[in-house]
Amino acid sequence: MYRFRIVAVLTIICAVVLYGMPGLSRSQPGRGDRAIVIDAGHGGSDLGVRIADKTYEKDLNLRLALALQKELATSGYRRVLLTRSADKDVSVKERSELIRKTNPALVISLHANAGFSGKARGYELYFPGFKTGKEDRNDPAAIIGDMTKNKHLNDSVRVAQHIQKQLAEIFPKENRGLREAPLPLLEGINVPAVIIEIGFITNKENRKKLDDEKSRQGIAQAIARGIREGI
Repeated sequence: MYRFRIVAVLTIICAVVLYGMPGLSRSQPGRGDRAIVIDAGHGGSDLGVRIADKTYEKDLNLRLALALQKELATSGYRRVLLTRSADKDVSVKERSELIRKTNPALVISLHANAGFSGKARGYELYFPGFKTGKEDRNDPAAIIGDMTKNKHLNDSVRVAQHIQKQLAEIFPKENRGLREAPLPLLEGINVPAVIIEIGFITNKENRKKLDDEKSRQGIAQAIARGIREGI
């Protein structure tokens, strides 16, 4: 029985190598074939980070999300969806349901950072890791699941690195690195995703870039370039 399981697993792995993973096309999908989901963090009663002059993170996230949607649309991506397109409460469950239903090629979650002083500045990127389950390691379905997770993890890191490089032109010498972090709205969903903390609201220069329409457009263009290069 054990030998039979090994043979079955090897057969499936060979099939994956030759014909691709289940649910994935053997050819690279075009820009209009699969959706990109942009998640504007917070919204409605959830203000996110805020400062004394009533600058709210939720507003900056939404403005950037709308700008990024426009940039991607002009680049040929026909399906660019937002988890929210207005200042309203959208639960993590609702955002997750959209992602699960859409099965996008990529999720971009936009946030802004804050520090205890006005000195902290720059951008950070995160990719969601995947928890290893307790499945039987001889179970072909479990092995295929792990391979799919690893592919999505690699895709996430690759896209994040390209976005990181492009943002360096907007925030010179302010790259704070790429790290792994959980993303609650992707709980139980395995798709490529990147979380971007765009600047510090508590930093005057960063806040000005986020609040200025022209600068915000430049940020959106940089992220869009990174996405085009990464997927």
